[in-house]
Amino acid sequence: MTDTEATMRIQNLISTLLTLVFVLWSHTFLHAANAQRVPIIYGTDLFHPHDDPDDHFDLATLFAMPELDVKAILLDLGKKQKDKPGRIPVEQMFHLTGHRAPYATGLNAKLKSPDDPGLDQPQEDQGAVKLLLETLRQSPEPVILFLTGSVRDTCAAFNREPKLLHDKIARLYINMGSLLEDQGEWNEFLDPQAYMGLMQSGLPIYWCPCRPTKQNRSTHWSFRHGEVLEGVPPTLLNYFIYALQVPRPHELDPIEALTMDLRPWRHLVMNMKRNMWCTGPMIHAAGRSIYKCNNRWIATASLPENSPRADVFTFVPVRVEITDRKGRAFTTWKEDASSPNMHLYKVTDAVNHQPALKSCLREMFHRFPVVVKTKYE
Repeated sequence: MTDTEATMRIQNLISTLLTLVFVLWSHTFLHAANAQRVPIIYGTDLFHPHDDPDDHFDLATLFAMPELDVKAILLDLGKKQKDKPGRIPVEQMFHLTGHRAPYATGLNAKLKSPDDPGLDQPQEDQGAVKLLLETLRQSPEPVILFLTGSVRDTCAAFNREPKLLHDKIARLYINMGSLLEDQGEWNEFLDPQAYMGLMQSGLPIYWCPCRPTKQNRSTHWSFRHGEVLEGVPPTLLNYFIYALQVPRPHELDPIEALTMDLRPWRHLVMNMKRNMWCTGPMIHAAGRSIYKCNNRWIATASLPENSPRADVFTFVPVRVEITDRKGRAFTTWKEDASSPNMHLYKVTDAVNHQPALKSCLREMFHRFPVVVKTKYE
């Protein structure tokens, strides 16, 4: 063997070893990255044309945090989904991010009682309940269930297989209800029996009340669109323009609209005001915390250098009791660390709660993981 051949063999061996090291490192890195992802099932009363565009903002927030591994999407209120399909913004979001998940529409009729499994409802409306149960069965680990509309499909699923839900739900976020005993709330009214059934289920509930909004006792906050959307990726802005201007799909294809030049319409949306409820709970579900960085706030899972944590909200242990009064749910609660049956969202910094969430949402949308560009970029 010549010196040249020996040198080449050594170089090849070194190259092979380096490749092996890189492959092993990549495998370890990707395994660690995947291990950090948070499996989540998302339930929403999302429609097109919308009932309230906050649902479109919540869907975008869900996909703005890559650590959330969306396993399934449950589209609430079956018959309404046929008339105003939420699959339109869902498919847009899949196209924007390159990530897909199974989705299905849910039960149409209200549950008759808190223990109603909904089995007597039409098969065409059973999709969301079946998808929820099947996703939980297939999951090797407990998942987060995050609900932004009614809890009809989840309550029906619990009534069919309570042990499965107890075993496979790590946390259940319910964005509904009122902290005032004598007042109800929209999502609660969608299905009072389902609300009572799930609140009495013993599942690990993280309760996120929507009312009252004026006493810093709910998840509510608001912003003007331009404060958050100015400067976001153009395809994400097109998603919001499409949602807010509500063109019919046969008039303007929802997927094609994402890459069109819709800049002439941006002025129609920037001054609109948006009420939001789910941002704080969703940040919490992702395992992120809020930090103050100079004159802005960010939500991140890692500790930013020289940035103090900003505790603008938390979840506290509470004891909640539900009473059925002529088909309506009356809710009483108190902070109780000794015998809690769920956790409750609590604003801890009323002055900065709204500015912090607005800043965090703006940051997430500006860093939104789009994989498509508009035709004019």
